[in-house]
Amino acid sequence: MATDNVIEIYNVDKRYGVIYALKDVSFTVKRGHVHSLMGENGAGKSTLVKVLTSVIAKDNGRILKDGQELKIRNYEQAVQAGIALVPQELSFVDYFTVAENIYLGRQPLKKGTNLVDWKKLYSDTDELLKRLHISLNPKALAKNLSVSDQQMMVIARILKDDADIIIFDEPTARLGHEEIAFLLKYIKYLKTCGKSIIFISHHLDEVMDISDEVTVLRDGHVVASDIPINEIDEKKMIHLMVNRNVDTKEDFTIGRVYGDEILRVENLTRKDLVKDASFSIRKGEVLGFFGLVGAGRTELLRSVLGIDSKLSGDIYFEGKKLKIKSIKDSIAAGLALVPEERRQQGLVLDTSLRDNIMLGCRQKITRFGLLNRKLEVSMSKTEVEKLNLAYNNLEQRASELSGGNQQKLVIAKARCRGENKIYVFDEPTRGIDVGAKSEIYSMIADMAKNGITSIVISSELPEIQLLCDRVVIMHEGRIIKILDHEELQSAETVMKYAIGG
Repeated sequence: MATDNVIEIYNVDKRYGVIYALKDVSFTVKRGHVHSLMGENGAGKSTLVKVLTSVIAKDNGRILKDGQELKIRNYEQAVQAGIALVPQELSFVDYFTVAENIYLGRQPLKKGTNLVDWKKLYSDTDELLKRLHISLNPKALAKNLSVSDQQMMVIARILKDDADIIIFDEPTARLGHEEIAFLLKYIKYLKTCGKSIIFISHHLDEVMDISDEVTVLRDGHVVASDIPINEIDEKKMIHLMVNRNVDTKEDFTIGRVYGDEILRVENLTRKDLVKDASFSIRKGEVLGFFGLVGAGRTELLRSVLGIDSKLSGDIYFEGKKLKIKSIKDSIAAGLALVPEERRQQGLVLDTSLRDNIMLGCRQKITRFGLLNRKLEVSMSKTEVEKLNLAYNNLEQRASELSGGNQQKLVIAKARCRGENKIYVFDEPTRGIDVGAKSEIYSMIADMAKNGITSIVISSELPEIQLLCDRVVIMHEGRIIKILDHEELQSAETVMKYAIGG
């Protein structure tokens, strides 16, 4: 089989303001090969995929397919050019059949009408699935399929359009071991059919199993490109992914003193997502949760907070067993969440800063059903000034703030109650600038000095290393290891456990 380059990427940049998400990225994909893209969360893999599929436009550089420069402006044109994506979050219509989803928008019609020719739709789908070696019932409802079968349905939809370059973005994150083995076997089959595969995964064993070449990204840069898989091992790959040449930064844990245990979770299990998880945290401690895509970090803490239900497990708070049936129960106990999706889960964007801050503590300024407006303004002003939030006035809409200031506003809303004993920060600095990051780190550190406990869920290993006293490492819904501050300073050690070691 010919192994000429099917995709060539030269000097691609993608910039957001002054921050580069991709900088001078170059690599090639050979025809009929599996080329894996590796890197930590935030390394630039997803941005690169979006550029390749024209979901976002690059700022600089060239992309060639079969030797010709690609000039496409959207995903539909990318598909027409033979480039398709199997995303981590599958997109389909639950209540449509397999056949309807595969031919969505292109159903065969009865001659001379706008009516769907159902007989032909199902026979065409059956023929397609047999040709693709995919075992699905064309008439089965998509919502009744397993995650693995839903994924194969999406793959069939892509292959129907005869894509010759297929990008798999974390395709095994939600699959079980047998399903993973089946998918990897099918990807190898696609390779024998002449398809070129770009494979993105945090699971190094999968990468070693199916790859022909590997390219490693770190902080938006290519640190190693087009490495033949027989010239690299897992240890070297981890080193390339996490090794950084940076100046020594402040250690926010210095001088921290802990109190007694404040929270203990025993054997918490949540169906398919969290398995038998146990951990504890002390007063004034900052406990990190680290893991790769699909590790179950957020799912575990959402169950602890009562946002999602658990199958089993016990939660003890200040030595007493706590019955948490909803988020109201955890708030009443003194636990507060600063969610990952600040714009969707943390703020009401079309309302004022004052209204957002006071959402969680209106009862403190209400008497006989009447709001104390003067106190409301005073409390709001105090919170934004504590966090050095840049704003025009308290009546300004939350949507007008920068990302970093929106995050500070979410924190101000959580802090306003003044009664919280534990804060759960889910990706607290995602998408914000370096200055705002440092301010949030300092705030969490100051809270710890004052006996306030924090749990930090983060995909950024340097953040965990700077901020946390210990880190809980999760893999596929299980707690694999809990490292103390000194142990977690070794990026290689942390990553070894994060990939299931």
